[in-house]
Amino acid sequence: MNNISHYIKKATKLPPHILFKKVFNRVNLKLRDKIQRAQDLKKRTNINFNVPIIKNSYLNITHLDISGIDKKVARYLQKMYCDHRFDLLGSGWVKNTYNSIPLGVEGYTFDMNVSVENSKYKAENYEPIDWQKDFKSGFRWNEKKWYKEQRIGHKIGADIKVPWELARMQHLPQLAIFSLVDESLKEQNLREFKNQILDFIANNPPRMGVNWVCTMDVGIRAANMLVAYDIFCQIDNIGLLDDNFKQKFANSIYEHGLHIINNLEYGELLTSNHYLSDIAGLLFISAYLENFGGTDVWLAFSLQEIINEMKKEFYEDGGNFESSTSYHRLSGELMVYSTALVLGLKPEKIEALSNYKNNRWKFEPKLKPLEKQEYKINDSRNKIILPQWFIDRLYKIGRYTVDITKPDSEIPQFGDNDSGRFFKFTPVGSFISNQEAENKYLNLKGYLDNLSKNNIIEDTNDPFWDENILNHSTFTSCFAYLFNDIFKNTCPLEASIVKNLANNAVLLPKDITYSQLKINKISINDEELKYTNTIKYDFEIKLENIKFVIYPDSGIYIFKNEKFYLAVCATPLGQNNFGGHTHNDKLGYELWYNGQNIARDPGTYLYTPIPERRNEFRSTKAHNVPIVEGIEQNSWTDGKIGLFGLFKDAECFVKDYGDNFIELVLDHKDIKVVRRFEIKENRIKIVDKCNKEFVYSKFNIYSNGYGKVI
Repeated sequence: MNNISHYIKKATKLPPHILFKKVFNRVNLKLRDKIQRAQDLKKRTNINFNVPIIKNSYLNITHLDISGIDKKVARYLQKMYCDHRFDLLGSGWVKNTYNSIPLGVEGYTFDMNVSVENSKYKAENYEPIDWQKDFKSGFRWNEKKWYKEQRIGHKIGADIKVPWELARMQHLPQLAIFSLVDESLKEQNLREFKNQILDFIANNPPRMGVNWVCTMDVGIRAANMLVAYDIFCQIDNIGLLDDNFKQKFANSIYEHGLHIINNLEYGELLTSNHYLSDIAGLLFISAYLENFGGTDVWLAFSLQEIINEMKKEFYEDGGNFESSTSYHRLSGELMVYSTALVLGLKPEKIEALSNYKNNRWKFEPKLKPLEKQEYKINDSRNKIILPQWFIDRLYKIGRYTVDITKPDSEIPQFGDNDSGRFFKFTPVGSFISNQEAENKYLNLKGYLDNLSKNNIIEDTNDPFWDENILNHSTFTSCFAYLFNDIFKNTCPLEASIVKNLANNAVLLPKDITYSQLKINKISINDEELKYTNTIKYDFEIKLENIKFVIYPDSGIYIFKNEKFYLAVCATPLGQNNFGGHTHNDKLGYELWYNGQNIARDPGTYLYTPIPERRNEFRSTKAHNVPIVEGIEQNSWTDGKIGLFGLFKDAECFVKDYGDNFIELVLDHKDIKVVRRFEIKENRIKIVDKCNKEFVYSKFNIYSNGYGKVI
């Protein structure tokens, strides 16, 4: 399907008034962009005034619980960050400087280095970072090019997510935390924080270069900069962060806020984790900045939209509407940290929320007046009162991850996994050797030679920190303070950060019931299902200890105990049927027994740098499901335009279930597939029936995080 056909097919599904509005808004935006671009290319894009220096603090460092941080890991990561070596999206611990040599992505490399003299920031004993470079492939975007003209996916092997990921600045809060873990690191970390911030500001003026393209990343970056700043200001007893630095920092944060409100990733028919990141970032910005230049309206809008997005993006059962277990964590982190911040807002911020003028907001969606907001303000206690349904759903967001987690603390990979996070505080992973890393990951072929080419002297037996993207304990620990109950505090730092942000407030859920599963009465003639096959796994299983958990809105069904785990995927298309992060994994499953993964989803691997890999990993053939005539469960448009969307060609229903079995139907036009999972005392039996011949595919590649392939 070509691009024109793709847009026609999408347009025909829109109501006429929305289609007209989208066309009108697109034309209007093009005109405004033309004017803005002309202005930006003529003069400096920074603001020409100073905003008040940030004095608000939401984290008391004496109340942060750092007992769960391993000093060895802290020292290792601190050294890497200060040496400007980052392991992001499968890069390995490679250096990112103006002259660093890339490892390459499946043989694709680019020689696009420019002189370090291009850097607009110079400091003693500091080597500038090349913020415009995908340091995996070596492809470099142009810092002199306007942000909306930066191209994505136009060169095979080049991944725009790599510079975006680095510029999220998620390593800076860790540097701050490591200064508390080991005080001997404090001064070096302070200097590194200051230099990296000034380096970024100097080389990434607003609306120029690659790091303003995606508003989502702007919001995440601002929140991470603020949290790191909050902690570093408290430990800076030598005055390294002087007023000149603080002024530049405050101005930059305000510029981030301006960029967000002018580039909201909002759509009347669809908002997603991108928009949620926008407003979470705006919430942190407006909570930390003084009430100045419209920040009171920013705060009111971001709080309104956090509540609205809870209703839009999370089902009643707590699962996320992206139909991705990994995006559930990203969006869940955005929700839980934002909620904690709202609960702990300063009195002057509460007052601002009591007095904002909604007619000062000129963007879509509209800002409601205070009397029409779903939250309430308790004037006597200077607290925000969130709606009860919101509190209940937040609780279920956390419980969902607790329930889908295997006994080995990893989650199943249903749907996309781009390793996305809001904050990274506690490092989760393990040390292996450099040689083991190169042997383990196909994407690190030639890793040790590449270190040598970059004049990094390391032994094959030197340690390599291997982050575990599939362990979501940092996320579930966020709920341990707010709700206690079922949530284990295995990462005490995250729990203490949430406690600090919330200013010791706790939440009391009232509706903690599980959603009821309704059986779909589907008319199927069993005589037509003449093609059948049975898959058997022999285990010793104690049925009386197995817990059966259902998430009917999210389409995930789990049987589990301490030694056994089976998760079945029947997720909806996701994103209100746009399918941006959904895979053709319906009827698929992950099976774990006694410490071993017996069957697992292959993961995601890559998005735009190699489109055929993207499609390969989300295809029907990549999953352990029946395949009929080689047809995809849901089709997509060819080319990069179709990489983040699926057309709804199939639906998955529950036909029947009991304490030890579930039977599902995949309805795809004239194809009917029935799959039954049944657990017996010593056997798992999977029976497939279909009205047409079917086969299975052997897909032996596995990705345990974005850019990583085993």
